[in-house]
Order: sequence, then C-alpha cells, then structure tokens
Amino acid sequence: MNAALIEEHLRALKLPGALIHYRRLVEKARDPVAYLAEVLSAEIEGRHERSIKRRIAEARLPTLKTLEAFDFTLQPNVPKLKILELGDGAFIHDRRTLVFYGPPGTGKTHCLIAIGLAACTNGYRTLFTTAAGLLTNLLDAKHEGTLARKLRWIDRFSLLLIDELGYVPFEREATDLLFQAISQRYERSSVAITTNLAFEQWTQIFPDAMAARAVIDRLIHHGSIFEFSGESHRLRSRQGSSGKGRKP
Repeated sequence: MNAALIEEHLRALKLPGALIHYRRLVEKARDPVAYLAEVLSAEIEGRHERSIKRRIAEARLPTLKTLEAFDFTLQPNVPKLKILELGDGAFIHDRRTLVFYGPPGTGKTHCLIAIGLAACTNGYRTLFTTAAGLLTNLLDAKHEGTLARKLRWIDRFSLLLIDELGYVPFEREATDLLFQAISQRYERSSVAITTNLAFEQWTQIFPDAMAARAVIDRLIHHGSIFEFSGESHRLRSRQGSSGKGRKP
C-alpha cells in the first residue's frame, strides 16, 4: 500500500492526527504493532486537543485565566487549597454549586473564569455569561416565544457560570426568569456565581423575598460559598502605577 493510498484512507476515516504524524513515526518504528499504537495515540491526542479548543470557544469566556495565576496573597481568607481543588471538575460531576461574593475587583471573576477554563479542559461543556446578558437573552426568548428552547439549550451545559449577579437591578419579570434558570439546574447540573451581595441582601436582586430564599436554599444545599474581601486589585494596581516616578 503506497503513501498516497494511506493518506486517502486516513482522510476518509477522518483521522487528521494520524495523517499528520504517520510518516514521522514510521522512521523510528521497529515493531508494526508499536508503530500502529503510536499513530493511534497521536490521533487521540489531537482529537483531545481539538475538543478542548472547541469547548473553550463554546464557553464564551471573556478571557483566559488560570487558578495557578491567581494571587492568593491578596485574599488570605480565601482557602487556596479548596479553590485549587475545584480545577479537577469533581464538583461538576457531583452537581454542586459555587458562590463567590465580595466587593468588586477582588478576584471573583478571575476564579470564575479559571474554573470554567479548567472545566473545559476536563471535558465539561461550560457556558459563561453575565447576569445581565443571561436575563436579556431569556427576556428576548420569552417575548419571541422561544423561552423553553432557550432554557433547554442552557441545560445542555454541565457548568453555567453567571458573573456579576446583583450589580444591575432587574424588574420582576427578569428575576422570575433567573429563578427559573437556576431552579431547573438544581441537583441536575452545576452553577457558579459571582455577586457583590451577601445573601441577606439578595432581596435587592429578587423583589419577592420568598423567591430570594428559594434560590439561596437551592444554591447552598449542595454548594460551597467563598467570601472575598478587601479593596479592588485593579484600583490598587492603578494607584501603584500612577505613583511611580513621583517624588515623596
């Protein structure tokens, strides 16, 4: 069998990894079985890398951040080991929820994005959205008569990341949809949320106090809560930069 026919077969079988590497690997091959194993391993590795890239693109992460890059010295009260453990995705397998709350600029979104990136790497379909973006999409879907379809689409993701809950006030219609989106994932799939509001302040998000309690109950039943504190890292960095070069 000549090389042209082999390549034709590899293309027909949709084995791009094997197509790229089979010539290189044959040069050092001594055992046909070992050679075949290496070619197939190259194909599997290539598919794994492509699937990760596809999940990252699908997740719509606003940027790429890692847990290892997070400066835990700025958040000494946040349990570093517990945060790092989230990177293995076990909480998604267990259908647990995460809530990061604290002032703006303290690293909540960094951790949210990093956990989303780790989830994509570990094979979990992930979707990132701001609370405002999510509710705008749900409201549009409701008015277009496609709300059930939109909720089913969201439900396809193993992990839903909701950033900036509580930063923008919403009308009752929108918060009812948020309640529905979170409730339908209860004990079925994972949610991770960042918010600037402690739970006792969630009546600022949900006009109905009972709805606020119901959402909180669902989040904390199988959830982990992490509190961030201190001043904004961004503000601190900006102030430090603006002070460079000044005479005392």
